[in-house]
Parts: sequence; C-alpha cells; structure tokens
Amino acid sequence: MSRCATLWPGIALSITMFDDLVAGPILAFGGAILGPQLGVPLAIAVFTTLVAGLVGSALGASRHLDAATQVRIDGMVDRASRRRFVGRFVQRVGDDHPVATAIIAVMVSPVLAVLLARLVHPEQRLHRTVGIAVTAYGLAFSVVYAAGGSAIAGLA
Repeated sequence: MSRCATLWPGIALSITMFDDLVAGPILAFGGAILGPQLGVPLAIAVFTTLVAGLVGSALGASRHLDAATQVRIDGMVDRASRRRFVGRFVQRVGDDHPVATAIIAVMVSPVLAVLLARLVHPEQRLHRTVGIAVTAYGLAFSVVYAAGGSAIAGLA
C-alpha cells in the first residue's frame, strides 16, 4: 500500500475541516449569482456529490490502515469520547445510530463520522452511515452558504 493511500483518510479529514475557506465562498457566490431557486439546489447537488466522493475514497483507504495508525486513531477516539457534548455521540456513530452519525457529520466532519464508525463498529458495512453523513453535511453546508449568499445579494 502506498504512503499516499495510508495518509489519505487524514488528508480527507483535513479537507472537510477547512472547506469553509474554499467551498463556502464559492457556494455563497453561486447562490448570490444564481439566486435561491437555482443556486441552492445546484449547490446541494454539486457539493454533496463532491463530499460523497471524498468520504467514499477516505472509507476505502481506511480499510488498509497499518497497525500503528490504527492505534493512534483509537487513542484519538478515546480522547474525543471524553469531550462534553460531542463525546456522547462518538461511540454511537454507525448504521444503527443515524442521529448520532448526522450530528457528528454536521458538527465536525462527514469523514470523521464515517472513520469513527469504521473503528467503533468494524463489523458494519457502513452504507447507511456514509449516506447519512454525506447527506447531512452536504445539505447543512451547501444550504447555509448558498442561501446566505443569495440573501446577502438580495439585500444589495
């Protein structure tokens, strides 16, 4: 397995942590130019599709993590579990807990929600988890930015 494939889940997670800096302004500008009737649905479709590709590729790469990386991630999961609000949901992500998965995806990252589910519930297939995480994040992010951009353009 190549070094890039081993690092990809972390890179994908970083991308979703900083997408506000790049994707947010693009979606807001698109919403401002196209208006709410066209801009918001287009933003939802395009952004959610991109997020689905990112999450799917990170999930695929996470199947081949080496033992040292797995131990390091398990330590991060344990630390995250002790957090006040988010910690309640960290151990509950997965196919059987769609609300916890959606909350982690929207509040933190869809990649993190899926990776946590992979680690916490390795026996699950995670098809529902990926769908819920991608949909929740894609809807929340694209609607906020595209509708926000459209609203600001309407004020001018």
